[in-house]
Amino acid sequence: MKTLKTIPSFLLAFAIWASSAQAAKMDSETQNQVIDRLERVLSQMERTESSWMSTNLRLADLLAERARQRFMNEIEENCKGCKGSTQDRKRAISLYENVLPKASKDEQGVILFQLGHLYETAGQDKKSIALFEKIIKNAKTNPPSLVTRARLGLGDIHFQKGEFKKALFQYNIALTDKDAPSRGLVTYRAAWSEFNLGRIDAATKSLEKLLGSPDLLTKDTESGTVYDAAFHGDVARDLATFYARRPITQARIDRYKELAPADQQKEFLLFFADEADRLGQKQAAYDIYQSYLAEPKLTKEERLSAFVRLAQIKYDMGQSAKSTEDFALAAMTFKETKCSDAEKCADLQKRMKRYVTELHRSKKVKPDLDVLKAYFIYTQTFPEDSQMAVLGAQLAMDLKQFGMAASMYRQASETEDAKLQTIALDGEMDAAERTGDLNARESAYRHYLAKRPNGPKSFLVRYQLAQVAYERKQWSQAANEFSALALDKSGPADLRKKSADLALDALAIEKRDADIEKSAEQFAAAMPAHAQEFRQLERKALINQVAKTANDQDSSKSELRSALRKMSATNLKGASDAEKILHYRNQSVLASKAGEDALFIAALNGMLAVKSLSAQDREAALAQKVGYYEKVLDFKSAYNVAVKMRFPSLGTAERELRLGTLSDLAGRNPRRHYEAALRAGLRGPRAVALHARLVNLSANPKRELKMRASELSRDPVTFSDVILMVYGKTRDANAVDPYLRSNAMARSEAARFIRKQSFYPASQRLAQRLERLRLTPQSDRLLQKSIQSRMAALAEADRSLAQAVRLNDYTAQVIALTTVSRENERFVRELLGLPLPRKLTAAQQKQYTDLLKQQAKPFYAKAKVAAQKLDEFWGNDRAFDNLIKDYENSRPGLRGILAQELRLLSKYASGSSKSRLESALRSGAPSSADLLAAREAVRSNPDNTRDLEKLKIMETKIGHPLMSSYLEQRLEQIQRKEI
Repeated sequence: MKTLKTIPSFLLAFAIWASSAQAAKMDSETQNQVIDRLERVLSQMERTESSWMSTNLRLADLLAERARQRFMNEIEENCKGCKGSTQDRKRAISLYENVLPKASKDEQGVILFQLGHLYETAGQDKKSIALFEKIIKNAKTNPPSLVTRARLGLGDIHFQKGEFKKALFQYNIALTDKDAPSRGLVTYRAAWSEFNLGRIDAATKSLEKLLGSPDLLTKDTESGTVYDAAFHGDVARDLATFYARRPITQARIDRYKELAPADQQKEFLLFFADEADRLGQKQAAYDIYQSYLAEPKLTKEERLSAFVRLAQIKYDMGQSAKSTEDFALAAMTFKETKCSDAEKCADLQKRMKRYVTELHRSKKVKPDLDVLKAYFIYTQTFPEDSQMAVLGAQLAMDLKQFGMAASMYRQASETEDAKLQTIALDGEMDAAERTGDLNARESAYRHYLAKRPNGPKSFLVRYQLAQVAYERKQWSQAANEFSALALDKSGPADLRKKSADLALDALAIEKRDADIEKSAEQFAAAMPAHAQEFRQLERKALINQVAKTANDQDSSKSELRSALRKMSATNLKGASDAEKILHYRNQSVLASKAGEDALFIAALNGMLAVKSLSAQDREAALAQKVGYYEKVLDFKSAYNVAVKMRFPSLGTAERELRLGTLSDLAGRNPRRHYEAALRAGLRGPRAVALHARLVNLSANPKRELKMRASELSRDPVTFSDVILMVYGKTRDANAVDPYLRSNAMARSEAARFIRKQSFYPASQRLAQRLERLRLTPQSDRLLQKSIQSRMAALAEADRSLAQAVRLNDYTAQVIALTTVSRENERFVRELLGLPLPRKLTAAQQKQYTDLLKQQAKPFYAKAKVAAQKLDEFWGNDRAFDNLIKDYENSRPGLRGILAQELRLLSKYASGSSKSRLESALRSGAPSSADLLAAREAVRSNPDNTRDLEKLKIMETKIGHPLMSSYLEQRLEQIQRKEI
């Protein structure tokens, strides 16, 4: 909204005021001297003197004029603290107010007008409005010009206050006066009033008329009325704003070109286009820019700028393909333009860059080829902008345009920025590798070495170049290049080793056994860590394909099995023990890779049959056998092999623990090993776990628990689990109660679980007893006795609920809340249903009924609160789910107890809750047949994580107590290998 603060403030008001002032124009110094002289004269003058009136008016006029001039200077100098104009204005107001009562009618009108403008300038709008309205009201007695100026002053105040309807009313009346001052400014202000009132078409016509009237585009000067170019420009710009509030047609564009200042045609067209663009009329903005481009006097830089704007508009319109075409035209124009203004050209480049980045940002989620095309055009236009070339290349990588990405990365690599050049060189190689084109890869690698012959990746790049030759099946070249890398001590050890392996592979493909022998000898000397491997290859010289297949990590299962058959058929007669050991070791590795379990065990047995096998190798072979039997869940065989091992790296306690665990998993009695481990000093959590396991294994768990309680108490969590296990087996709460009395165990899961078992039957008995109670109204004595009995039972139900809350048990609270809700509600119902005593008057009956209601009120409230809380419990899906989950995952010893709890809870449940409980109870535990089938599945495919996870769940529910922990470790090992 345009107000007096957003167009030249007080311009119209001061123009009118100045034209009406009675003070003659004079320079500032003279003006000050005259004012000082008049002040002195007036101070010595009596009110009765004839010249008192005229002197006051003269001084007031001069002060008002000086206030106006000072105020204008303060605005220009932005002097917020200046007070010169304010003091003059206040003094002028005081003088005018003093003479007003004594002035003639003609003089009063002028004085009132001056006072009105002074009040307005001083911010006293109410006084100013009152004076202007007074002049207008007395229009018949005031000069017409004064009335017109009063209307204009009143209109300005309303305009400044945002009261545009009132302002427009005064402006329109004032404009009927053909002698109205500053008609152009008044028309301009009236047009803005119409615009702010939403009369866009009328406002537009007013500005069109104003621009079509040269006599209105003027200003008054000392030399007379002259053309006001600045005012003309303001009106033309505002007309563009008005036009942009309605659909802009070609006719309006042509009309605007007619009305805009001819000498600034292109500047105003540019403003018009920007305004249309700002208000969302993208097509109109595009058309205006086209008209702008038709201007004959455009510079090359201006034309280029317009092309960039056209591209931006098409982009804003969602026409990215057309936008990119305009952008390409802009780029071509830039190339053809020899910039004469470096600053403008730099700005144009920034705008073109901004266009590309904004286009990319708008399609960040799913960039397309139009964005890539924009990057390509920009980087071809500004090849020195390596950063944009890198961004474009990265986008090309995302769009899988790897050839273009490699090209743009190469362009970016010409930068002097070392960091950016590194990114570009690495990117070019990555892009070339993704093309799958060996020529592109070779070009990228050689380019890197040309730029960075001793760069940090030079050795790796040379390795990749050799790899290209290898993939081209240029075996001789690949072998030579890989050999050079393998013997280059400046390279990393892993790549040198890989290079040696690939060199030997290339020679093997060409069946150059002599060269293999020579190279293996060199590699053994150059890489002592791998000397044994290379010397073995040197001796054998890759005699047979079996060795090559065994060492090739990419060999398929069928190839491995074929090689294994060849190895098994090998005649070892006359072979040394060392060769036999090596043969069986390699055979075991190959069998393991091929998944041939029988041959794997046979190879290990063959190795163990060699008498000279070292103790360390024997231990390792036995460990492999144990590992295999564990893998297939044959813990009996694993234990039988393990007892033959020495476990040199383990102490006695650790060895006995290991053997005991295998014995336990095998279904044997592990007590001997577990007791030995404890005697040997096993400490910490594992010792506590053994004590817990021994209690579980005991035929008399209560006695075993008593014997091991002190050790188990070191770990409250384990102790709690053992107590639960013993309780589950014996159902003897008294046997475990002494262990639950300590502070550490009183709040344990075991304590809560065991103590709530006695709560369930007690709470049910209470509920049954309450259900049997009835009110007996046969006599007052019997009724009072039955009420007291009922209230006592209800109080007992309250105490039962409090106990359930202390237990913090879902089922206990549901039972107690159900009893409290149901029985309190029934008591209220029976109490209010009691018959009225005979011979009571109507008033007495009402009093009796009110008394009953008052007595029933707390029980009714208690029933409602309990019912509401009960609804919350049934709606607590998380607690309900946990209850069912605990049952489904429970151990055999506790499953029966939890099943009783679910059956009890189902009596109180309804709807979906009841269905879920019954479904859980029907599901039952997995059968022994299911468990055996799951174990067999794991034996058949030991590394199948799905089968392992399924077996772990079953073992947890009905299987061996240690098996779930063992399977969990197996799963973790497999996951670590996959990582």
